[in-house]
Parts: sequence; C-alpha cells; structure tokens
Amino acid sequence: MDQPGGCLLGRVGEKVLGYVALGLLVLLGVALWRMGPEGRAAVWNAIWRTVLWLIVAAALPWSVRLFIGRLLEIGSNWAGVALIAGLTAVDLVVGLVLLCGLPSGGWTWVAGLVALAIAGTYNYLVAEYLAEQAGG
Repeated sequence: MDQPGGCLLGRVGEKVLGYVALGLLVLLGVALWRMGPEGRAAVWNAIWRTVLWLIVAAALPWSVRLFIGRLLEIGSNWAGVALIAGLTAVDLVVGLVLLCGLPSGGWTWVAGLVALAIAGTYNYLVAEYLAEQAGG
C-alpha cells in the first residue's frame, strides 16, 4: 500500500536516526571540549586540510572543459586514460602535500586509498559528462 505520508515505521525510523545523529554530534562536541589545546588544534588542522583537498579534487576535473575538444579530436581511448590518470595523480600529489608526507597508520592508508578511488571515479564521471556535452 502506497500512502502519501509514508508509513509510521518509516517516520519513527527517521526520528530515531535524527536523534542518534544529534547525540553523536553532541558527543563529538564534548570530546573536542575536553581535549587539550594541542589535540584540538590537530583536529581542526586535519579538518581544514581535508576540506581543502575535497575542494581541489572536486574542482580539478571541471578544468578539462578547456581542452576536452582537443582530446576528442585525437579519438583514442588512451588519451582519455591518460587524462583520468593525470587528474588522479594530481589528486594524489595534493593529498600527500596536505598530509605532509605518507600516511602514518593502517586506517590512514585505507582512508587515503578509498578517498583516491572515489576521486578517480569522480574524475571519470566528470570527464565523461564533459565529453558528452562537447559532442563526443
């Protein structure tokens, strides 16, 4: 049965998830408040570096719009592979510069590799979209 307002269980689930998210944010705030100045500075430093990397990784593939026509004239898949590899390499270098070196722990390596895989996929999707818009 499809009801316009949704079912009661769905609405209760949304409320519960909202309260759980609110509780986690409050716990995060308390943890930051109880943390020393060095720890707090390290957390804020990590946050701004992550946000900066996300901005660069999100904006970089849109610069392909400037030369996508030339790549389409080449007509080779290897040109597209080189483009995606180049964009992902730039994402990697920017990430390493913002990390101030290689990741230090196992979870940091996993998080970095997952972020790089997501950035590479995003690069592919944006390049594919721009190629379609350019008539390729």
